Amino acid sequence: MTRRQRTLPRGWYPYDGKDCKREIESYLEGWSFSQSQSVEGLGGIVPHAGWYFSGKLATRVFHSLKLRRKVDLVVLYGGHLSPDHPPLIVMEDKWETPFGDIEIHTDFVKSLTKKIDTKKESPQSGDNTMEVQLAMVKYFFPESKLLALRSPSSLRAKELGESVAEVAQKEGISILAVGSTDLTHYGPNYGFMPKGVGPKAVEWVKKENDKGFVDRAMGMDIEGLLEHAEEHDSACSAGAAASAVATCRALGAKKGVLLDYYTSYEIMPDDSFVGYAGIVY
Repeated sequence: MTRRQRTLPRGWYPYDGKDCKREIESYLEGWSFSQSQSVEGLGGIVPHAGWYFSGKLATRVFHSLKLRRKVDLVVLYGGHLSPDHPPLIVMEDKWETPFGDIEIHTDFVKSLTKKIDTKKESPQSGDNTMEVQLAMVKYFFPESKLLALRSPSSLRAKELGESVAEVAQKEGISILAVGSTDLTHYGPNYGFMPKGVGPKAVEWVKKENDKGFVDRAMGMDIEGLLEHAEEHDSACSAGAAASAVATCRALGAKKGVLLDYYTSYEIMPDDSFVGYAGIVY
């Protein structure tokens, strides 16, 4: 049995299961998924900054998806790949989390890799897009297995997402598909500041740049969200969102519901900040 170990340091999310549980529960205090939106979700989009910044939003997406019937498999799409990069897939048997190891669905991995070309995701990659979500997946879906992939920001992501749905349907496996992406990285720290700095820049990111991506993601416009991210620097892992949309769309989803949106500026005001959205399909 091969075991993938944690690579992110403590600042990303707590080491101890009790601390993780305490934080997750604090994010849900005084919040509930609107009854008007109480449908069985097929997946969603979550941000992947450290929990201090985006944990509240990711928690609420996973909590909302738990309203669904029993799920055999949680499909987690990460990103941070260039358009010409092949999809990456986690090949280990299990992955460490503060709540105990989460089992990888190795049979699904075998079926998928026969259908679409992928490369093995290095256990030393240190990429945060998937790992920062693992404790939440284990907390909300303790009996479910995991399929973890990183998607390139190209139409390969669409092919990957559709292939995952095809394998799930063929093999009778109940799945949720979640894409992990942050939105605009704005300011001097990121070398992107077309509107200068200050409140007007924050408003531009929120009302225009991020909104353009979010609108396309909610409309399940795969080509549109990929193009918007490429042309406007509005997402760091658009491929992850594209794969999640493709899987959910293939499973019958028609639209996205925006649970919430905010930026790191609201948490820690600074000339450099990042946008976050939580969407359920």
